[in-house]
Amino acid sequence: MKKQWLGIVLTLCLASCAFAQSNPSVHALRVFDGKLQPPGSGCYNGFPCQILYNGGPVFEKAPTVYIVWYGNWTAKDKSIIDYYFEHLGGSTQEKINTTYSDSTNKHIPNAVHHSTKNDYHDNYSMGKNINGSTAIQAIIANAISNHHLPADTNGIYFVLTYKDVSDGGFCTQYCGYHSPSNSIVNGKIIKFAMVGNPAKCPQACEVSAILGDHGSPNNDPGADGTVSIMWHEFSESSSDPEVNLNTAWAENFGQGCGENGDCCAYIFGNLKKDSHGHLYTNTIGTKHFITQEMFKLTSKSRSGQVPGVCKQVF
Repeated sequence: MKKQWLGIVLTLCLASCAFAQSNPSVHALRVFDGKLQPPGSGCYNGFPCQILYNGGPVFEKAPTVYIVWYGNWTAKDKSIIDYYFEHLGGSTQEKINTTYSDSTNKHIPNAVHHSTKNDYHDNYSMGKNINGSTAIQAIIANAISNHHLPADTNGIYFVLTYKDVSDGGFCTQYCGYHSPSNSIVNGKIIKFAMVGNPAKCPQACEVSAILGDHGSPNNDPGADGTVSIMWHEFSESSSDPEVNLNTAWAENFGQGCGENGDCCAYIFGNLKKDSHGHLYTNTIGTKHFITQEMFKLTSKSRSGQVPGVCKQVF
């Protein structure tokens, strides 16, 4: 398949997609829309491949990824997703994010902290029908207040909802989102993200299904698809952790491509096939994964429009 055929991009709604009225800072990855035209130059067709630095912070120290498994995720699901974040730091994929820095000239490091000790299983504490970021923040707040997870301002907390959970606009408007919150823990800005299991809606959010693959590199399309959405939200949270509170790297819709994940959403680059014929893009550790490309800055400028390019590795 040629990159131009595969490079189906979708930008997000306005710089802040306020799906949950209680948190207007959430910034989401919209569902795949096959009607969009392939990009002509690597970014959304008709929009410049550039992004604006707005003066806010980036993660200057290696973030810790915390995962709340909301619902009946299987041991196999968990092992695939945990493995990815255990081995992402130091990779040529994560090195792309090191091109981003803040006003103190500190760059995002090529390092990520994660292990199973950073995981917590939530057995549907809010039920199977939850509504927007208010519920997601409550899930994280409960995990922290009950001492299952620490209150870490240098962390990114992912709530992963299982495929039997309905969460507002998941599958119809978005596949995941990230945001800062100053209400999860009083006096602290906690960075969090919601990602649903794309096995609930493969044609909308699951990358292997979108690309016509009936399997996936780790023989678990839901977990593999979750990794790609998490990579999108992780990279955006790393480069714009306080979006709309103290925005760092982001463009408004209509002026640029959004945050770094938005610039390359649904662009996969040169696909490879594993020994079973399943598509993948990257090898992290010893496992294959399929993820979207990420926006790599090609200039050290921190003023005006900063150019970049979508890449799978640095």
